[in-house]
Amino acid sequence: MTSEPQLKYRTQNFLETGLLGNPKMMSIWEHIGELRSRLINCLVAIIVLFIVTMIFASDILRFLKQPLTDALPAGAPSLHYTNPIDVFFVTMKVAFLAALVGACPVWLYQLWKFIEPGLYPEERRYAFPFLTASIGLFVIGVTFCFEIMLPLALKFLLSYGADVATPMITVTDYVSLVTLLFLAFGFAFETPLILVLLAVLGVIDDKTLTENRKIIIIGILIFAAIVTPPDPISQIILAIPMYLLFEGAVIVIRYLAKRKQRFKEQEQKEQASEVTL
Repeated sequence: MTSEPQLKYRTQNFLETGLLGNPKMMSIWEHIGELRSRLINCLVAIIVLFIVTMIFASDILRFLKQPLTDALPAGAPSLHYTNPIDVFFVTMKVAFLAALVGACPVWLYQLWKFIEPGLYPEERRYAFPFLTASIGLFVIGVTFCFEIMLPLALKFLLSYGADVATPMITVTDYVSLVTLLFLAFGFAFETPLILVLLAVLGVIDDKTLTENRKIIIIGILIFAAIVTPPDPISQIILAIPMYLLFEGAVIVIRYLAKRKQRFKEQEQKEQASEVTL
């Protein structure tokens, strides 16, 4: 856990260096202003990509509906619309989703730069690994959802009621479902990185996580039940990788703790040898 001197150092460093690392005192309003500038940078990146993705929105939509087309009987129409403006709004939503995913390097970088001044100098060396892992995990989460979870869930749900009714899925409902799942899986795959970051900051350790493993598993199941369609297949497909990522985070945190302990022991030996000399 973070000790009181460490907490005082972080607070003082955060206030004195500012969110951009400037060696000056910053008021609360200046911090809010810096947060606003970071959010504006994210918004600009998303808007620029949104303009680009609007050009290819129809192609993106055809790509996104492929899992649904594969799950339906051959020759069956995959998507319907009940309002003349549905397709227009859905096209904008698809373009925005593509822009949000495509701009993830920008808004993850802005997030890191926002919290970086509150870290110790030796902790800031994790900046590049953190940014790279953030982007990679988010993309992996979205890809896992599209390639594995979504096809299996659609096949299960559509086959379950095939002998009772004919599916008539609207383009609005389908894109809303895909958007929710993409964001849920993308951010869910970020959880191990958040745990490692909290461990680096001294907020948690591997013992805390292992002692509360049962509670965390219950939390994972509840989260999976909330963000996925109401079928057991979708929930299990999300819960299993989240649990595996949690265990992976525990292993990484334990490794970092042991390495830090070795460094401390080495420094103590060096200081002891210097005193002896």
